[in-house]
Amino acid sequence: MGTDVIKEIRSRIKGMNLTWTAGKTSISELSLEDRANYLGLVVPEEEKAMIQEMTERDRLLAGKAGTISIYPTQWDWRDVSGNDWTTPVKDQKQCGSCVAFATVAAIEANLEIFKRDPALDPDLSEADLFFRGCGDCCGRGWTFIPALRYAQSSGIPDEDCNPYQGNSTGSCPDRGKRVVKIENWRTITNSNQVKEWLSQRGPLIGGMSVYEDFFYYEKGVYQNAYGGYVGDHAVCIVGYDDARGCWICKNSWGRGWGEGGWFKIAYGECGIGRQFAFYGVQFTADDDLVMPKSGRVIVRFIGKNTPLDNEIWLYRPEEMLIFRTADCEVGAIFDLGVFPAGARLTFALKTSEGHVFYSDQLLNDDACDHVNKTSKGTYKWQMDWEDLYGLGEKDYNDVSMEIEIFNATTEDLVMPKEGRVFATLKRRHAPTKEEFRLSSPEERLIFTLDAPIGKAVDLGKHQEGARLTFAFKTLEGYTFYTDQVKNPDFLSHVRKLPTGYNRWELRWEKSYGMRLKSYRDLAVEIVVAPIIREDVILEKDSHVVARMISKNTPLHNQFWLYQPEKKLIFDSVQENVGKSFDVGDYPAGTRLVFALQTQDGNCFYTDSGLNEDGKSHVIKLKLGSNRCQLRWEDLYGLKDTDYNDLVVEINMNPRLNL
Repeated sequence: MGTDVIKEIRSRIKGMNLTWTAGKTSISELSLEDRANYLGLVVPEEEKAMIQEMTERDRLLAGKAGTISIYPTQWDWRDVSGNDWTTPVKDQKQCGSCVAFATVAAIEANLEIFKRDPALDPDLSEADLFFRGCGDCCGRGWTFIPALRYAQSSGIPDEDCNPYQGNSTGSCPDRGKRVVKIENWRTITNSNQVKEWLSQRGPLIGGMSVYEDFFYYEKGVYQNAYGGYVGDHAVCIVGYDDARGCWICKNSWGRGWGEGGWFKIAYGECGIGRQFAFYGVQFTADDDLVMPKSGRVIVRFIGKNTPLDNEIWLYRPEEMLIFRTADCEVGAIFDLGVFPAGARLTFALKTSEGHVFYSDQLLNDDACDHVNKTSKGTYKWQMDWEDLYGLGEKDYNDVSMEIEIFNATTEDLVMPKEGRVFATLKRRHAPTKEEFRLSSPEERLIFTLDAPIGKAVDLGKHQEGARLTFAFKTLEGYTFYTDQVKNPDFLSHVRKLPTGYNRWELRWEKSYGMRLKSYRDLAVEIVVAPIIREDVILEKDSHVVARMISKNTPLHNQFWLYQPEKKLIFDSVQENVGKSFDVGDYPAGTRLVFALQTQDGNCFYTDSGLNEDGKSHVIKLKLGSNRCQLRWEDLYGLKDTDYNDLVVEINMNPRLNL
């Protein structure tokens, strides 16, 4: 049976022009159920969501100018400077402990690199990590984050302290004196950053989906050719090769499988680097900000004590200048945007002498720690920087700043659909010169509070999804926004209450620090008038005729063509009822915008976006393939809505040639 499967796999490999070899391995002859016991990676839903969120953010940032990842075209920690910085391949046996083996493999190799000793050859206990960290998990497997947390908090002793036998046996009495702990770890989803990490720091932990033919892998660059999905598996990534388009990995199925227990796998194959994230371990602390929750990140400049003109930057996950100390006032606040839970923010200090120091010490040219990060609250930290190369002094007060995370929610108006926006003054505490403003997407004064109650202001057309930020500027000099994090006291000074379909009321409180909470200082109604287009679009080359059907209004109105040209079609007088009027000849695809010009000076269009009151004053009824009816309402603001003030029939007579 095994020989037949190998022949079939080899046939598929040849037919698909793949570059790997299949054959009999140490586990290929086991039953499929027994082979599946060699897997054991479990990825919880919240971790999948985090990976997807981080991957999508990396994808969006890839098109922007930002950090450039620099790395060689190939890397293999089994041969760097003539030394092997990895440890020997092990065998997890028929137990779903692959996460522990991949984690230990990465920690062992990184420990050699950290201590700069390829002969160190540490041998840490997978049994301790797996059976103490997870429990009786052979049958259900484990996940990455708990394994890394265990390695950070409890550490991992040497193999002799708790030898791996495929089941739980207990650790040695002096375990606490024999453990190796990691200081931290990182989650990476961008393949360029993965290669940069591998070439600069060390091996990584990763996941992959396993298909039946993977158990028969002997050598080459693996790509799935045969068999169904069996389960998920954790491995250690030790390098890559851009010329061959593959990752170089260490497995935990013993030396009788693969290339002596190692394998190569094509980029993106089996979800590696796509469906699964990479995890890097660290033995030094860094002062990066790992987002404990999704939120908006604010930086506040506290002060400086240096003659140098320094700059503070966000380095990752995107590169942006935050502020220059030379032209920044103490207390100035900078909004970095919204970041997801789990995202890692690396900050940098650029000195006027040309040095760059990072919150991640490993990136610094002098290998020194140039920043102290201290907690100032649940979601607030202070960063104090030292700007001299080599830490010529260590007072850590050259540049000081605060970082704070706020909930990403705001009371901004997000356009539910394309439409015209109107703001109406409803109530105020007293008539004053205080201002109600639009802050974004443009800066403009809407009205002052001495305007008449009921005053409505047209804010123009905005696209679906556009975000409008409003502001209340007080006589005391404060400006409060619907986006809370822009407020000088970082408190919410407005309540947005829905009062109808596409209609809200903004109720404002102007006291700094929210000394009062009445929300009665100002009330503004915001209305979105969706744009309705009842224009006539020609499906064919046509001769267009308009016929006046009826009128039911005392006003003497006119019916016009507005686009693609402007011309009067007819006067809506009683003697024109039943008469037809030429509109013109137009090619297929032409959009005809009609208008009703009223006797009292208003003009209403089939495109409501052109109407001064933002209302739709016409209903278009289809009467056939080449005929429709336009029913008009001629009162500003739709004071009545019977839509029979003027009824016009539009006939589109197809023509063979124009």
